[in-house]
Amino acid sequence: MKMIIKTIGLIILVVIVVMGIISSLNLTNRKYQKLVEDGLGSESKEEIELINSDDLTEVPELVRKYLNYVGVVGTEKVHNFRIVLDGEMKMKRDAKFSSHSAQQTSFIDQGIRLFYMDLYMNGIKISGLHHFDNDDARMKIKVLDIFTVVDEYGENMRRAETVTFFNDMVIFAPQTLISKKISWEDINESSVKATFTHNGITIDAMLFFDEEGKLINFISEDRLALENDGLNSPVPWSTPISEYQHINGLNLPKYGEAVWHYDDGEFTYITLNVRSIKYNIDSHESKN
Repeated sequence: MKMIIKTIGLIILVVIVVMGIISSLNLTNRKYQKLVEDGLGSESKEEIELINSDDLTEVPELVRKYLNYVGVVGTEKVHNFRIVLDGEMKMKRDAKFSSHSAQQTSFIDQGIRLFYMDLYMNGIKISGLHHFDNDDARMKIKVLDIFTVVDEYGENMRRAETVTFFNDMVIFAPQTLISKKISWEDINESSVKATFTHNGITIDAMLFFDEEGKLINFISEDRLALENDGLNSPVPWSTPISEYQHINGLNLPKYGEAVWHYDDGEFTYITLNVRSIKYNIDSHESKN
């Protein structure tokens, strides 16, 4: 009996060691970095143009005021960007927030969004990777970088990620709002409706601004919530912005949240502190 107990204990120890080794390999992060390198390798080598005031004539007055507040005139037209973030996140409304760190690289012209996150829940690392491109959208989450607990893909995921892709353009790379993929409708003195069409998918969003011109909220009803049996519930989704900061000569968001607006109440599931934003990175900056 003692021999059996010792054997079981040894097996458990070996399993723990092996799991630790696999986790330390950071396989999800490596995949993210490889996808970033592939994206950078496919970027156009054409000379980057600057945004001028004429580029802003096709957008509504409120959006033009926002772009002028950000300070986009005279800056480079954005083809890709990298964001470093941290904050807190929780999976359920009655759960406690856990800290996270995240990095995202998006390629506007190629229609690629790569988002990598490490969430630390009760001391256990949970790694997540969102991979959105012209072929598909996939969200995979792994505990200890080993056990897959979420693996969503397909048409519903593509639609959800199209909303997020546009949300990132609006908030993190407003220089891209001069895109011909966007049509605009004035609603009132503080809001506009944007319709974004990308790769056969069209989504709508409401953008809200304050008197100074700052974007203060983005709301869309075209992003499906993740329920127990997958992405199948259309729920209003918003990303209120409450603080701005000066980055690379631009006025850009410093702090924001993401909120699901359920019939029985709001659920703020993530907070985001923006640590850095870089535009038009090249292959030499792929890991910086």
